[in-house]
Amino acid sequence: MSGRDMAFGSRAERDLAVYDHSRPAMARLWALWGGWKDFNPADRALGDEVMERFPQITSIARHRLAFRSRVVRALAGEGGVDQFLVAGIDMPTHDEVNAIARSVNPRARVVYADADVLMMTYAEALFGSESTSTCGFVRAGLEDPRAVLDSAAGTLDFDRPVAVVLINSLDVLDDPQAVAALSAFRAVLSAGSYIAFCHLTAEHDRGLAVLGSMCAGISPGPPRVRTPEALERFCTEMVVIPPGLVSAPAWRPDPGPWPVPTGVDLWCGVGRIYGPRTERGPR
Repeated sequence: MSGRDMAFGSRAERDLAVYDHSRPAMARLWALWGGWKDFNPADRALGDEVMERFPQITSIARHRLAFRSRVVRALAGEGGVDQFLVAGIDMPTHDEVNAIARSVNPRARVVYADADVLMMTYAEALFGSESTSTCGFVRAGLEDPRAVLDSAAGTLDFDRPVAVVLINSLDVLDDPQAVAALSAFRAVLSAGSYIAFCHLTAEHDRGLAVLGSMCAGISPGPPRVRTPEALERFCTEMVVIPPGLVSAPAWRPDPGPWPVPTGVDLWCGVGRIYGPRTERGPR
């Protein structure tokens, strides 16, 4: 066992010893709705309650990961991006952004950032054997975008294009926090960078608007449901690439004989950053 492995092991044990497992977490709920089975009672109780009231949440959970896969492949391929910053992570699996991006570009660099100690401990355990020059880990969330960016700079070169991946990460932020986070990213990212996001809506099931109150008290915060019009305002100072701001299944679907699903209350978009940073605010 290497010194790095030993250091990680002791750190992980300390972190997990003080982690509050009795409090449901949004990342674990998404994993539960996506089909994972190993959860603590708090996650299971709340997750089951939401699934009973909103059965489509399981479909949303699948479509968010399918969008993540398609958008990372697209940006690593035709987008020409070889640097990715994932802010707000899921329960890590082997089919994460680093694997998806490197299936297109083996030289891709990826940084995972999240304030959830448990999620980051899992991510570091799964991907920690990679070189620090190609895979980085930041224990900070979008509530502190400056900390995310400063730490990510140890792995990513912000003078070159970076793709920021926000899979339901904005849902847990209030409007001022979301605007501040996106503004901080836009001010630092170079021209040719992208910000990709998906977000809960309630275009088809208006009842989803109460999801936040059902999930009050979870970590890092309850999910918010926003309208497509509200999501358009998140795209300030960016050009949304085709097909625009759409329901997740309609974003560049993979070829197949089946029609694109409709009625999915998950919208997504990808904004491209143009122009020098000096025109977008201080770095």
